[in-house]
Amino acid sequence: MKFEKALSTIIKAIEKDPSKKVLLKDRIDLLGPIPSLAYIIINGVEVTQAIQYRHSNEHLTDRADQAPDNAVRLVVDKPAYVRVYVQSGLARVNNVRGSVIIQRQRYGVWTDTVSLEQQWPFSIAALRNPVYASERGTLSSSLNFIIPSAQMRGKIRLKVHVEVPGEARYTADTNVDIHAYLKQTLRLRGIPVQYWGPDATGTQVKLAAPTMGDFQRTLATTLLMFPVSQTAEISLAGTFTFSEPLTGAIANGACPTSWNNLLFWLAIAKAFDGNKSNAVYYGLLPNGIPLGGAAGCGGGGGTAAGFVDDGITMAHEIGHYFNFRHAPGCLPPDDLLFDPNYPTYEPYNTAAGGMASIGEYGVDPTTGTIYSPNTSRDIMSYCPSRWISLYHYQALIEHPLLDPKIIPGERDQLPPYVYEKFRDRRTIPDPTPPWEGISIFDHKEAELQRYVVITGFIQNDQLEIRSVLRIDTRATTAGRRLEGFTAELLNANNQVIHRSPLLNLVSHACGCGCSGQSSHERLGVIQAMLPDAINATTLCIRQNKEEIWTRRASGQELKIDDVSAFIREEDLTISWHTSASDQYTVERLIRYLSNNGSEWQTLAVNLQEDRVVIPAASLTSGYAIIEVVVSDGFNSAIGRTSIDIPVRPPIVTILWPVEGSTVRTDLVARFWGTARASNGESTPENCLCWELDGKPIGEGSECWKELPEWEGEHEVTLTVRGFGETSQTSVIFMATCTGQRPYKINRNARG
Repeated sequence: MKFEKALSTIIKAIEKDPSKKVLLKDRIDLLGPIPSLAYIIINGVEVTQAIQYRHSNEHLTDRADQAPDNAVRLVVDKPAYVRVYVQSGLARVNNVRGSVIIQRQRYGVWTDTVSLEQQWPFSIAALRNPVYASERGTLSSSLNFIIPSAQMRGKIRLKVHVEVPGEARYTADTNVDIHAYLKQTLRLRGIPVQYWGPDATGTQVKLAAPTMGDFQRTLATTLLMFPVSQTAEISLAGTFTFSEPLTGAIANGACPTSWNNLLFWLAIAKAFDGNKSNAVYYGLLPNGIPLGGAAGCGGGGGTAAGFVDDGITMAHEIGHYFNFRHAPGCLPPDDLLFDPNYPTYEPYNTAAGGMASIGEYGVDPTTGTIYSPNTSRDIMSYCPSRWISLYHYQALIEHPLLDPKIIPGERDQLPPYVYEKFRDRRTIPDPTPPWEGISIFDHKEAELQRYVVITGFIQNDQLEIRSVLRIDTRATTAGRRLEGFTAELLNANNQVIHRSPLLNLVSHACGCGCSGQSSHERLGVIQAMLPDAINATTLCIRQNKEEIWTRRASGQELKIDDVSAFIREEDLTISWHTSASDQYTVERLIRYLSNNGSEWQTLAVNLQEDRVVIPAASLTSGYAIIEVVVSDGFNSAIGRTSIDIPVRPPIVTILWPVEGSTVRTDLVARFWGTARASNGESTPENCLCWELDGKPIGEGSECWKELPEWEGEHEVTLTVRGFGETSQTSVIFMATCTGQRPYKINRNARG
């Protein structure tokens, strides 16, 4: 192998400069007797879950952008694509085939455990000097294999073998060690929004709130790109009704007024939910609402919103949640939120080639799609063909919001006496043995505290306060401090009890692209949070010490009576009676506490009367305490009742393939789904069963299976059994040998 590599280097040098042939002859002589030049070598093995380094010095010209092969860290519970690159001696070698076997250590000895499924192509031609972009940019230039999610755990050795069958001289072997000890989980607090308002013709319509399944399916794009587990933790944070068309143009990069009105209520829902710091809050909208220039908004201020099945917008807005700025590509002229630290990734980021290149070759293991850095742009840009870049992928590694953990490997990877020695956690060495599952960050939520929450809007210096609540929540750090503005809580002597900055919950509008506000603009939703005080009598907001808004205690007594709740069919109806004067606007909110929960959760906001009807699926099943909160800013009243939420069948969603999608018959297809019981618990893997065209094919949230060779429609079904209930869902997809939708579908071939 050393001879082959040395000879290959010398040949390349001669090709670059033939005049050096004489000088290099002495080096060839030093190699000794020349063996046969008919050979093949393994010129590298790439292991990627979304994007990866390989021979970066051969295509990235800036040394600061280069890194060793496979330097991008791999994570637990996410499938990986293995690409084996083969190079020949002086002549092309056809029909090169290969195999990859996973080995694991058993008491210090590497042992074969499982052979990996091979993807198309099943043989390749090995070239002496392949063109880098062609080799990386096409699946047909490498031997490709899949590591399923279940195998991505601990220290793994890939035993790689390539050969030309029947030709002993054409064979090569190598081993590649990979490590998957980092598990990261994306937690989403979904806020379903139902729409009761005019459609595009002005006719009043009622659009149902998105379901848990809609959240799961829309989030799939983010899970494919981000270094996170293939199964997210999704929970719902209430349902509320919105009645305003989301029209209006994006002006100077800002969200239209209608979208800010929506984000206003999302900010209140998040505060009422306790401002959980370990989750992403996202409002999901039903399709059919009249739209203007924006298809999504939010992100920078702690909440965001988009539409069902718009996975790209969701991924972009979640990126803003992680404080990612815009990648400098295809931005409108007024966008000043681009990231000045985004790498240039020469030679791809040029005036002619565009900006925001992803930097390396990306791969989607689910579909086998390759994203070239020459044509693919980062998800935080507004360009087409978006994928996650090296820059943002690595920024998510060990990000505190993803609760990064070191996950156990198998205990028999080391001798038993070693495990016994370190079983006492106080004696665990650093770094820890692979089986010890510990969080990298010792995250602990702050205790809930009574705050006065002030929420409204600002248009440059014009302030409008629309909500003042006294609720138990946590302080938020989201948003940008407005210079010169402060909120104050005063006593009867006009002495300041508490003072807090006024935050602009910066939002970013997504249309054909997205735009963002200038750092100097004062526009959109604002919020301030002040610790409550019993002796407080006045609230005020000052701009440069001048009082511009005031609210004084009303002295009225709020009272709630006759709280009741009942379920009819699939709807939960809650009603009560509020006694209050008309001095200040009374705000109504509802939350609940489940029997397996430790905190109150938002159930409904934006209530105009003492009655609300919401889907019972908004609550987890079991015993629940319902709490109605009525507040005028200084006074609050609470009323409670309880109810038993019936057990429902598990919520099951097929994430891939999606309905109507096209899958290649020459690839091992990934069937990927998720399920959650009605009590909020995850469903065990052995309770998820897959069928393809009526025949069982496997269990778990992920199943890899070869498709029948015929083209046409297929039906995949995922059945989930859990907690005494059963759910089932199916999708129909197209299978073709090219991956392109055929003009004619063989509809008689199914079954």
